[in-house]
Amino acid sequence: MRFWTRVAVSFLALAFTVGLAVTPADAASKKSKKKKETKKETKKEVKKETRHSSGGKHVISGGNLMGRPGYIFSDTATTLDKGQVMGSAHLTFDSWGSVFQIPVGVSYGITDKLQLNANTSFYSVTGASGLNFLNFGGKYGFDTSNRNLGIAAGIDLGFGPLSNALGTGFFTFDPYGVVTYTLPDGLQLNGKLGLYVQTYSYTVLNYTFSGSWSFFQLDLGMAYPFDSNLTGFAELATNGVVNGGGLGGTPLLVGIRTGKDVQFQAFGGLDFGAATGAFIGGGVVLLSK
Repeated sequence: MRFWTRVAVSFLALAFTVGLAVTPADAASKKSKKKKETKKETKKEVKKETRHSSGGKHVISGGNLMGRPGYIFSDTATTLDKGQVMGSAHLTFDSWGSVFQIPVGVSYGITDKLQLNANTSFYSVTGASGLNFLNFGGKYGFDTSNRNLGIAAGIDLGFGPLSNALGTGFFTFDPYGVVTYTLPDGLQLNGKLGLYVQTYSYTVLNYTFSGSWSFFQLDLGMAYPFDSNLTGFAELATNGVVNGGGLGGTPLLVGIRTGKDVQFQAFGGLDFGAATGAFIGGGVVLLSK
């Protein structure tokens, strides 16, 4: 009996000793893991801060009609974080031509600097309606020494329209660069310059028609944070960003944006072209953490 008592006491003593040795190591491991996670979160917060002002008010970095970080049509130099997803859905109406659209888009952060995106829209004009172009592409954000300055470059490719009622056989190619600068008071200035190229090829009664045209597109915008939950923005988009060039497609718009992970925005203004029309719209943007 004494033998088994000694065995039990020895076993308990051994377990107690091992426990004392393991507990500090386990605590140190958890502390180290927590420290790494905190460091990672701090790094992410610092990265996000570089996209905004150095003051107390920050512009809400929402999404445009294509589901990418930007204003209405234009991108900003902001890129999504690695693994982050942005999606958007809007309704727009242009009285010049009575064009009604439902654009939808999604973007995904491959890295903290590189994102991919895709978008399309339901397009309705007098006498025809259906799915318009399917566009896809990517954007890369460059490191800068100035925390308030953002520079990015991207490219969009597109083909369609997807619905025969709107035509078919078109291909678009649009490389662009964008610069975003945020002043200490929160005012954000944005400029985008792209080269829009469109080619076409279709056959009618055994005759093939093909050709192409191109032109530069300049997009200027600004945004200002009225408070942490409300941002106002304005944008002038030139050379046919609305309907692929030709007549019209040069809107001057103002809008407001609110929200964080779920954002709502509304905008309106004029579309200048062969005739001046009213352009209005609004939508919702979803942004994962």
